[in-house]
Amino acid sequence: MVPLVSKTLQNGKYFLSQELGRGGFGITYQATHTILAQTVVIKTLNEALRNDPNFADSEQRFQDEARRMAKFSHPNIVRVVDFFTEDGLPYIVMEYIPGQTLAEIVLPSYPLPEAIALHYIRQIGVALTVVHQNGLLHRDIKPHNIMLRQGTQDVVLIDFGISREFTPGLTQTHTGMISTGYAPLEQYLPQAKRTPATDIYALAATLYTLLTAQVPIAAMLRDRRPLPEPRNLRPDLSERVNRAILRGMEMEPEDRPANVDEWLALLQPEKLDTYTSPSRAAIATAIAPLPIHTTSSSSLQPSTESQEPTQAIAIPDENIKTKRGVRLRSPLILATALLIPLTLATAIWRILPHGSTASPNPIAKSGLTATLPTLKPKVTPSPSPSSPSSPS
Repeated sequence: MVPLVSKTLQNGKYFLSQELGRGGFGITYQATHTILAQTVVIKTLNEALRNDPNFADSEQRFQDEARRMAKFSHPNIVRVVDFFTEDGLPYIVMEYIPGQTLAEIVLPSYPLPEAIALHYIRQIGVALTVVHQNGLLHRDIKPHNIMLRQGTQDVVLIDFGISREFTPGLTQTHTGMISTGYAPLEQYLPQAKRTPATDIYALAATLYTLLTAQVPIAAMLRDRRPLPEPRNLRPDLSERVNRAILRGMEMEPEDRPANVDEWLALLQPEKLDTYTSPSRAAIATAIAPLPIHTTSSSSLQPSTESQEPTQAIAIPDENIKTKRGVRLRSPLILATALLIPLTLATAIWRILPHGSTASPNPIAKSGLTATLPTLKPKVTPSPSPSSPSSPS
């Protein structure tokens, strides 16, 4: 077998510099487009398939892979830029993505923070939606086939080597190539219906690995060895994400969400999660000394803010002053209500002769109506009223 490293192709157009990886179907090389001085990736069939009596079938499948990948122009799907055959071997030329696979980042013992893992999975989920809309299943979703672009938080889905077209509701033949831990049970069967549920299982299993740094138990063994829940391996994970992973990894395809969008919706945070985020907690701490602003039920937003133990609604300063003013004046109002009748009674007692009976309208008869405004108490910082002195 002639080594391909350091080989030139297409009359010197491409130069193969190093091997990047190999699988059951193909080998990938880092190469240089010598005319454009650009780094690219070139994939061809591996040695085992080259010597296989059914090489023609493998070559056709390889061309089908190139044709399927060429359909996509999406930032989260690797892009095909060229295809050719030389010396009896087919070659696919793809964009070069500098960076690492998520498997290289996470395994064997470096789980990702939940927020970052979800950021990556949502990107791949959006890419898968495009793949499925084009009547194609990837069938090999796993951390090894997701590249993180160097210097960014963007991920790219690669390796469509065992992808296949699917027709909803139709039983079709599956290939024998699987990725243990990420392939659902139906992918082990020679005849089964191809549905997006196959990729949903693998996507959920990939999230399982990103968060726990453990490869899930193979679907073939789960009837004897229950799958540990992600929260059992990592208790700090949210219950929402834990449930979404288990739902996506249901053994029966019909028990999983019908499409990727439905599964991604299970990962969406509830409103309460938004309000209890670190930034929200910082705001709640900042306004904690302020009094709670009570509003009518008609003015409340349709949310769970009322369930928060700390302040949920920021109060404008003028409202705070108004409320504080009401609280300060409320004891003064009570004191004034008690002081006025006592003062009036004292004045009347002084005017009337001892032992005589009061007139029907003592205030009008005594001419005290004009002096009533002077009886208003002054509002002082201390609201406690003092009792009137006894008459001499």
